[in-house]
Amino acid sequence: MTLIPDYTSNNNTRCLALGVFDLFHIGHLNYLEFAKAQGNELFVAVAPDELCFENKKAFPTINQHERMTIINALAVVDYVALVPCPIIETKNACKWIQAWGINKVVVGGQWQNSDRWNKAAVALEAQNIDIIFAPQTANISSSDVKQKIISSYLNNL
Repeated sequence: MTLIPDYTSNNNTRCLALGVFDLFHIGHLNYLEFAKAQGNELFVAVAPDELCFENKKAFPTINQHERMTIINALAVVDYVALVPCPIIETKNACKWIQAWGINKVVVGGQWQNSDRWNKAAVALEAQNIDIIFAPQTANISSSDVKQKIISSYLNNL
């Protein structure tokens, strides 16, 4: 994986995209391409397996190291790392986002107006870090992909 470079003041706009990126699909690619278009560099923070388990009471289908490898292989991605702490821990999240030299955080549209991101937006904007919500790709999600796989398997028994 590419290490997050030391932050040096420059004119680049560093964007951050966050996600689980389990069962990578076209919605993920659209999100990352949109995020990259918002600046010069795209940093991607992948949710660790344990954080996914805490939030969803289930581990991702693809482990964190493989998900990071997939994201790192994409041409639109400049840097990839694990999420150091969840966004819901607003103060600590702001610290690592700021330490990475992020100017804009691009969030999936499904999170717009959520309590988690409303709180984070206030804290990040106080640090001159913009929040942008990406448009959602219709009719696709990792949960949908999982359900299609399960249905296909059950139909072929």
